[in-house]
Formats: sequence, C-alpha cells, structure tokens
Amino acid sequence: MRIRKKKNSVTADFEKFLKDYNCQYDIEHEDNATIYNFEFQAARFVAAIRKQDDCVEVTFPTMSSFPIAQLDLVRAKCNERNNSNILFKYSYSIDHETNKVDVHMSFFNNKVESEDLVHELKAAFHFQREWHKDLDEAVAIARDSDSMDLESELYKHQREMFMLRRLELKHQLDSSAASFAVGVGPLPLWQMLQTVMPLPQSTLLFMTVNTVDGQRRLEDDEAIRLFNLRHALVEGDGDKARLTRDYALLDLHYKQGQDEQPRLLTIALTAEGDDKHSIYTRVTMTQVPRNASRMNSLSNEGRQPHSVSMLIAMDRSNDKRYQQEFEYMWTDARIKARNGEEGSLTEDQELLSQVNEADVAYNLYWGQQMFYAERYYEAILHLENVFNSYREDFFVMKPKHKQVFMETAYKLGFCYNELGLHKQAFYYLDLMASDGNIRHTMELVNSMANGKDLRLFSYTEGVMDEVKRNFSEDEELPDNIRDFINFLRRRRGYAFIDFNQLDKAEEIFTRMLDEEENADYAINELAYIKKLRQMRGENVANDKDQKTDTGNVPGPKDAPF
Repeated sequence: MRIRKKKNSVTADFEKFLKDYNCQYDIEHEDNATIYNFEFQAARFVAAIRKQDDCVEVTFPTMSSFPIAQLDLVRAKCNERNNSNILFKYSYSIDHETNKVDVHMSFFNNKVESEDLVHELKAAFHFQREWHKDLDEAVAIARDSDSMDLESELYKHQREMFMLRRLELKHQLDSSAASFAVGVGPLPLWQMLQTVMPLPQSTLLFMTVNTVDGQRRLEDDEAIRLFNLRHALVEGDGDKARLTRDYALLDLHYKQGQDEQPRLLTIALTAEGDDKHSIYTRVTMTQVPRNASRMNSLSNEGRQPHSVSMLIAMDRSNDKRYQQEFEYMWTDARIKARNGEEGSLTEDQELLSQVNEADVAYNLYWGQQMFYAERYYEAILHLENVFNSYREDFFVMKPKHKQVFMETAYKLGFCYNELGLHKQAFYYLDLMASDGNIRHTMELVNSMANGKDLRLFSYTEGVMDEVKRNFSEDEELPDNIRDFINFLRRRRGYAFIDFNQLDKAEEIFTRMLDEEENADYAINELAYIKKLRQMRGENVANDKDQKTDTGNVPGPKDAPF
C-alpha cells in the first residue's frame, strides 16, 4: 500500500498532464472532489481529486461488460485479481436496464508524474485484454462442468427494487404492459383469457383466424378454447421450430350473460424475433366496447376500451431440462436446511426448502425464476398454483409456510401490476398491507396509484403518520426510509393529477424542485400540469399565486423528511 503524502499541486500537475498529452476532458465539481472525464488513446477514463488536493484516483469505468448470467464468475475473478494485483483495484456494478455486469478498474497515486501515469494508463489496456482472455476460459470451464450459478441474491434484490421503481409511472409515458412467457407445452387461448381478460358467463359463437395464408373459421367450442397461441405463427417443435408468418389476427365473437348483441374480442399476434433459443410472439388483446344504451351508459366500464399486451415464446429446449433443474435445486436446498446450513441459502432457496410437496415446490421454483426474468404471465401460472395450495390452510399453517404464502401473494400482485391489471393485483397485495415490508408497501401503492384507486390517499397518509410516530422531527431518517417517504410523496402527487386535483399536485411537486432526489420527476409532472391547464384554457400564470388546501399533504414543512 502506498503512503499518501500531502501534495499541493496534484490538480495543477494533472491538468498539465492532460494538456501535454492532448487529452480531451471536462470537469465536474462535487462536494468533496473534482471529477475529470478524459480520453486517453480513444478510451474513456475518470479521475477524482479530493478537496485536500493530495491524491488522484483514476478509474477505467467500463473496462468490460458481461451478461448477468456470468455475475458469479465476474465476482470471483474480481476477488482473485484484487488479491494478486497491488496496483489495480477491480470492482463491478450491475446495469439493471441492460441486464449487464460492468467491470471497473482503478488505481491510486498521491502524486502526478507524467511518465508513471502514462505507464499506468497503458497497463490498463494490457490488463483489460488479459481479463477478457481469463474470463472467457473460466466461462468455458463453467459451461463444461454445468456449474455456472445464474442467480445472485444481491442482484435479485437490486433488480426487484429497480422493477418497483419502474412501476412508478410518470404522466405522458407509455404504460402498456408486457411480459415474457417461455415454454414448450401448449398455451391455450382460454387459459390466457381466464388469467388476463376473463369473459364470465360467456357463450362462444365462433372465431376467425386471419393470416397471410387466408382465413379459417372455428365454430367448435373446444377448438376455440384450446387454440394454441404458441403455434399461431410457428410451425414445428424443438430444434425444428421455425417462424412461418409475421402476423395473425383472431376475432372471437361471443355473447355475455343476457346480452342479445354479440361482442367482439380481437387478438393480434405479431412476430417479435428468434434468438435461436426461443421464438417470440407479441399477443395484444382488445375488448371492443359495447354500444351505448339505457342499461349501458357512456360512463359504464363496458363502454371503455380494454387492452392488454404481453410477449410469449416457444422454447426450443424441452420439459425434461426444467424438471431436472428443479429437482436438483429443491434437493440441494432441503439437504442444506436439514444439515443446519441455512446461512448458505438465498432467500428463494430458503423458501423452497420449506415446501414438502413436489408439485408445490416445482411451481414455486419456476414461478420465482420466471418472476426475476420478467416473464410475468408464465410466473402467474405457476404462482397461483402455490397460492391456491396454501390458501385453505392459512389459519393453521406454520410460520415458515405462511412466509411462503405471503411472498407468493406479493409476487402475484407484482405480476398483475406489470400486466396493468390493478384490481387483480390489489387482491393479492392487500393481504400484506400492514406487514411492515417496504417492498410490499411500495408495490401496493404502485397498484393503487396506477389503477386510480381512491384508497391511495388515506393509505399513504396512514403510512407517513406511522413514520412520524417512529422518528422525531429532529432525527435524521435512514436512507431507505427517506427514499420510501419520497416515493410515497411522488405517488400521491401523481394520483392528485389523475383525480383533477391540480392545485394539490402542483404544491407537492413545487416543493420537490429543490430536492435532488425528486427534482427530475417533479419537473416532468409540473410540465404535465401546465399542459393540462393550457388545454383547459386556464390562466397558468395566476394558478401559482393561488393558495390551496393541501389536504394535509405531507411535505418538508410538516413531515420529518
């Protein structure tokens, strides 16, 4: 380890180095450091010089990027290099939007000497090439031994928090729902309808299937219900599966209840690509609104368009692989739990170890895997089996089984939220409304806010009052609680806009303009409010001067944050 010596000219020496070597750079000033973003031999580096001006730390910010499936190998190689290399420090971070692991490399100097700095920067390129070669060999070995761990508890937690944040919609954004469902068995039309767009008390009349090959008409009730969506655009199975058409349109004609007039449900299927492992199809269902009548006014829900969209896929592998993977993971989790090795289990493995029934365990395992892979429709198919298996025994089940039940309900609510089916989501999420888990509360609030549920206001007021009771006004909130409170404030402001309470929403978001963590969101919502006022012909300039009743909306003036 190098001894840090006080140097008064680190900043001047470093800027001289950048100019001498014609490095393009820009400067950012932070509270405790000056940051230089610079290029050296066409690569981007970042240097940080502390306020004390006594040292410089140079980072190669994205030395390499790898698929998230290689996270455990990347982590192991970082630890290995850090133990064997004195000069360079290796670290990594996860990009949740791309599902990539970014590897960073950095080194420290307590003085700037051009010759040494050039040598170190060039050495970074050498170690970059060496890193890629080393990791490629490790990946090949891991694949040969089938030992690559595809999941990480830390990653899953961060990923889940990222997904929760993504459900915090902003106005003017596209909020269409999407999910991925992979598998090899049939995916019947009626099964999907029962999950995402139920047609209660319906009599099926007929369905037309329109493709580039022409039109065919199905009148047999069973043939309509069992229509396999996986094969609508695909022919063949396994390695022989291939995409044969880009588009198909299904028109389902039916009668509902005592209605005399038939109704129409259109199902558009479009090809979404082939990655050699799976062939993807987008399914978009639209329920055509009914005609207005005395029994069916313009405000009736049946007069409103209803649509849901998701991605499904046909997997080229087979069911045997899924069964083998489950059996291995279930057996391993149970053995570790039986041997007192609970500390080595992830949260999901711990839940799996508590299940004794093979069919329930199978659905729990694959429901969790589909959930973290954002394959929400398929996750629902598995997790609802788990939920239904435990529900009747809720009041007599052991605490460990109740934990499985509640976590399953949370994930089901999350999946339905992603599909835009907020009423179904609330059914599951309301079960844990008061369990004190921040993740569960955030998802319930997302469900109510995005579904325009009036209960949001009283519920969030109750949660924030609870925080006030637990933290004094002069007490500094923990970061996770502060983030949670800010989330609640943003969701309330969003909901006030949806319920045309623009003055209340405007006051909330105006307060947020000077808050770093909320400013970007507030700017977007205030711009949306301004646009609404202009569309309504209101005097925007005068609105800001009006004093409004905030409805006890918490803010920096009356809440501990």
